[in-house]
Amino acid sequence: MLFLSNGYAEDLIAAAIIEKLVNEVPQIEIKALPLVGEGKAYEPLRILILGPRKLTPSGGFVGLNPFYLARDIVSGWLGRFKEEIRVLRSERDLVDMVVCVGDVFLILLSSLFVKKPIIFLPTAKSDHVKGLKEHYRIEKWLIKRSCQLVLPRDELTTRSLQDFGVRATYVGNVMMDCLKITDEDFGIEKNRYVVGILPGSKRDAYDNFPIILDAVASIEKRVSFSGRVHFLLALPASLSLEKLRSVASREHGWKITEAVPSRQESSLIADLVSPQGPIIKIIRGKFGDLVSRSQVIIGLSGMGNEQAVGLGKPVVSFPGRGPQVTEKFLRIQRTLLGGAIYIVDRNGEAVADEVCSLLLKSPRQLREIVKMGKERMGGFGAAERVAKLIKKEILARRPP
Repeated sequence: MLFLSNGYAEDLIAAAIIEKLVNEVPQIEIKALPLVGEGKAYEPLRILILGPRKLTPSGGFVGLNPFYLARDIVSGWLGRFKEEIRVLRSERDLVDMVVCVGDVFLILLSSLFVKKPIIFLPTAKSDHVKGLKEHYRIEKWLIKRSCQLVLPRDELTTRSLQDFGVRATYVGNVMMDCLKITDEDFGIEKNRYVVGILPGSKRDAYDNFPIILDAVASIEKRVSFSGRVHFLLALPASLSLEKLRSVASREHGWKITEAVPSRQESSLIADLVSPQGPIIKIIRGKFGDLVSRSQVIIGLSGMGNEQAVGLGKPVVSFPGRGPQVTEKFLRIQRTLLGGAIYIVDRNGEAVADEVCSLLLKSPRQLREIVKMGKERMGGFGAAERVAKLIKKEILARRPP
């Protein structure tokens, strides 16, 4: 079986399914071809990872701005794309089925070059975002014509595809199964305010980080919150602590103190300390615990923002610099997640105002966000249900 994915989030989703699938069908041989990025999410699975595995300047967000497509082409994207097509052709006689995780471009590639039955998880589209992000009629036609089984991200999109004659089934959103929650509390008492920070995983996170630091400093200055708020920053593997240190030191003298080994065991790798008082704990790993422990998230992430809302956490965001977190992207994300994304101006005071307002909301007011998160993102367990459906498709095609 060949898994195709075209994005960091899509790699994680595919990896979560593979992890369950090898338990369901131990004798299965699985390969993966990540079309965007290095496919690091697949590495712990010990499967064969195909293709050039190169990062592009856009990070796969070329659809948001043609300028980023031009940068990708200049950086050698066409050569990498030719190599990926060569890999697909070479796998035609070696695989029995393809699982596409991402958008319809993967279906097109698979249909043209692999020509084997396709199971499709359309992560990029949803009928909750009318006029901006639902499938076009031509896409539905291609899906209906090419796919053996389609597993959309929400019930509304599933019904829309079913009405078009697509064999679609909703079993939940695998994105939530990419969260691992171990009840780590990071040494913070239960009755304390906690603000989680998701800076994003792309290079533009460094450019956006000063705004986050200004927001933290502003929250700390307010009488109602001074000394009462803990800040936890999720540092993805793609970001450098050293580069973060450089950015922070230029912003009003913030300094990074790296954790001693005993503290690193709890995933706390460093403290980011301001001369004015606030401390940001930098966490690597334990992403699910960080989001779970927070009451409010400052988020410049794609998948991370969606997972936070899935756990019932309101997310404050602002248009960043770079290809991903644009104003258009945030508007789409807010509509997709039922309004649980709060978009503010690109300055620390605006971010702080919204965070403080959300921290002071009553549990009753926040329950609507929890309800919306579960409705739009589903609960846990979808990866196992998807694996069982794939197993069923495999058995149905097994020769007698």
